[in-house]
Amino acid sequence: MLPTIKGSNTQTANQPNAQPMAQKQIGLISKLNSEIKLIESMSMIRLTGSEKIIFQGKPAQLLQATTQQNTTFNLINTGKPITISGNENTQIRLNGAHQASLTLPQSAAATNLALASRVVNLTVLSASVQTNTNGQAQYSAQVSDGQNHFMITTQTALKKGDVLRVFMDNKNQLQVLPSNNRQTSSLSIEALKQSLPKQLSASEMAQLLKQLQSIQHTTTPLPPKVQQALTQLIQNLPNIDTLTQSPSAMKQALQTSGQFSESLLKNNHPLAAADLKLNLSRLNTTHQETSSLKPFPTDQIANAIERISTNQLRHFADSNQPYAQMFPMHIDLPIKEGQQNHLVQLDIDQDASTKELPKEERRWLVKLKFDFEETGRFDTRLSIQGNKVGIVFAAEQKTTQTAIRQHMEELKQKLREKDIEVERLDVFQGKLKEDPPVKPKHTTLIDERT
Repeated sequence: MLPTIKGSNTQTANQPNAQPMAQKQIGLISKLNSEIKLIESMSMIRLTGSEKIIFQGKPAQLLQATTQQNTTFNLINTGKPITISGNENTQIRLNGAHQASLTLPQSAAATNLALASRVVNLTVLSASVQTNTNGQAQYSAQVSDGQNHFMITTQTALKKGDVLRVFMDNKNQLQVLPSNNRQTSSLSIEALKQSLPKQLSASEMAQLLKQLQSIQHTTTPLPPKVQQALTQLIQNLPNIDTLTQSPSAMKQALQTSGQFSESLLKNNHPLAAADLKLNLSRLNTTHQETSSLKPFPTDQIANAIERISTNQLRHFADSNQPYAQMFPMHIDLPIKEGQQNHLVQLDIDQDASTKELPKEERRWLVKLKFDFEETGRFDTRLSIQGNKVGIVFAAEQKTTQTAIRQHMEELKQKLREKDIEVERLDVFQGKLKEDPPVKPKHTTLIDERT
């Protein structure tokens, strides 16, 4: 289906009785409309892709196109489908208001094509259902394109967190595109390319958290809303004493690490208030809107959010593709220890040699990376299968290796008390290598098996 969505305040030529449009919605729709008008002065374009849609109840083809000035737009083809391989140059000719024809080099000309805007992603912020005068369900939702917020109504059920792919047709109405797994995978890869160069390093992320905690205790007064957002962020960082006493506390720390922000938000989960990514975003937005405090690490906060987003984007994949590139699940876990903040890096992966076994018999590989002032860098690598575990520590400092060895028997005893069989427990000392940076390729990313 390709339903039309209408702003609750949308006014078009086909809706003479509609109420005036909300100002922010005017901004988005006017921008899309002006982009269509720009196409009228173009002659040469490049076709970059196509997909099948249902338009006005009939099968149609949506052609993606780019002008010589790199302006993107779409063409709706309700006639015979056009076969394109991508990046094909062709000539466009306007036939009246928002209608066009294409001159194709290797096939007959395509006529009666309708101009349409580029595709925009709208995120559903909230949704509700009502019954109209005919007794039919009508869904209302507040959506955002990343800058503007406005209301829409549709006959299609929506829920918080949904992402709608929409474009404006030649009658100034927004049309919803069906979900497209390949498009989603492509968008994820492009988003990863954008996010990678902006992200903070692990050491910069740890330093930012320390800086924010220092700002919280500064004598310089902060605007109340900024202080509230900063306090919420710092107070919800997990405490090391709590984590070492309760498995449920560790589970909650992983859930609120930022890796699952959108899921928590979508499901109205109470843990959303403690989520690291959401709290960083709230702090940054609040500061920009209410304060001119200098210096304030606005750019670093934005890049910290990019680091979390990069970790999330690594785990999107098209599960139907056999050539999917696999990565372990990577989580940055900030931990408070008294007045100090540390960043622990956690990797979780499944041993590929056991993937055909039943779930309870598969082997999981876990790597923890620590870097404390008193210990230096050290890693912990675990192999977990059922109630059996193997643990290997690797430390850069000799004193840290010695300290770990002194507590190994105590660790083994505590694991046995929990009916965990220790197959291996050892510690080494040596130089630890940095993990190579993630480089997006034109393959899919990690599947959701972790």
